[in-house]
Amino acid sequence: MRYVGTRHLQQWQTVNYNEANIIENGFLDEFRKAQDNLRANLVAGRSSDGFKYTGIAGTSPLPIYLAYLNGRTDAGNTAAYSGSSWTSTNFTTPLAIYNPNPFTPAGTNSNTGLDGDAQRRQNAAAAGLPANFFRVNPDLQGGANVTGNGGYTRYNALQVDLSKRLSHGLMLQGGYVYGVAILTNRYSFRTPYVEGLDTGDEGGVTHAFKGNWVYELPFGEGRKFLSNSNGFVNRLVGGWSFDGVARLQSGRLLDFGNVRLVGMTAKELRKAIKLQEYAVTGLNANARTLLYIMPQDIVENTVRAFSTSATSLTGYGSLGAPTGRYLAPANGPDCIEPDPNADYGACGLNRLEVTGPRYVRFDLSAVKRVKLRGRLSFEFRGEMLNAFNHPNFEPVISTSNNGDNYRVTGLQENSSRIIQMVWRATW
Repeated sequence: MRYVGTRHLQQWQTVNYNEANIIENGFLDEFRKAQDNLRANLVAGRSSDGFKYTGIAGTSPLPIYLAYLNGRTDAGNTAAYSGSSWTSTNFTTPLAIYNPNPFTPAGTNSNTGLDGDAQRRQNAAAAGLPANFFRVNPDLQGGANVTGNGGYTRYNALQVDLSKRLSHGLMLQGGYVYGVAILTNRYSFRTPYVEGLDTGDEGGVTHAFKGNWVYELPFGEGRKFLSNSNGFVNRLVGGWSFDGVARLQSGRLLDFGNVRLVGMTAKELRKAIKLQEYAVTGLNANARTLLYIMPQDIVENTVRAFSTSATSLTGYGSLGAPTGRYLAPANGPDCIEPDPNADYGACGLNRLEVTGPRYVRFDLSAVKRVKLRGRLSFEFRGEMLNAFNHPNFEPVISTSNNGDNYRVTGLQENSSRIIQMVWRATW
């Protein structure tokens, strides 16, 4: 038995000092008002007004939006809100009540970001807003990235090995590992480091067992049974052995990211993670029986939860509102993440780690050895790779509005059973 541990201290981390600011400059508060404007205009049957301030009940002036989109300062004047930008999906889509994203209008994309277009920046300057209203250095629209020390990773594992040297015809080797890998991540300049399990590209594995063995049958010359048999009988019953290699391990660690759980706890979701077949209707072109990693109700309602609409009275798309248990965007009517990547966890879980389907594989062989004459011998092997034909699927996790993204379609390897025969002569 042994303990194995690694530490990686003060690893390099990159932080963008030029990330968008939506807190101190008051933009988040105005973003909320823009949401209210859009909602009030929709309820009043004035969808053609988008999120303009129209003066009707429930709408409010939007001085920041007005400065960037129209270059004006008279936010209380309803006539000032002119132009197509107020109804453009570039600016209305981020206002979805069940999946709001203020960092889209605060970003640098030339289509969707208020600060991303030169003309809009000129409008804001003409209206009196400072050039660095959204970011410290407006001349570095691509970011001001600073790399330095700060993070760490660590790994702790218990390893148990068992070895039995060949005796009485049996040889065994096996090993078990229980390991936990931890890493830290800094999501933005304004957020501290957050610790979590290492999921990575491949995903950590908590439990792993590997073993191999050889068993020589006790028949024939020099064995326990029929040791005095004649040459023909010895060639028939002697020289048989069975060997194999086994690998069993818990599923890879997967991360759903920063989401909200509705109707269930994280523990209940982890118990629900397993491969299952069912027919999904309404989410695919045809009703087909497919393979998924979560129960049908969770998949279908998660798709609905991510199918949000800023211009729908329900806040959701044509599939309707989700019910029961599901995963939902971290941002919602009551909370918006302060981190530009929307991953920090002020509203959601930051990291929702689950264990994927376990990995199982047995490779088995039957061997017959015959000594013919002198140093000439013959060996025949019958091998079954993945003897029990256990499919090891590539796990899939998703938080999207596309049902096909939740399907399990790939294998970790070509894991179908393979049977092969091997002959060998040795002299």
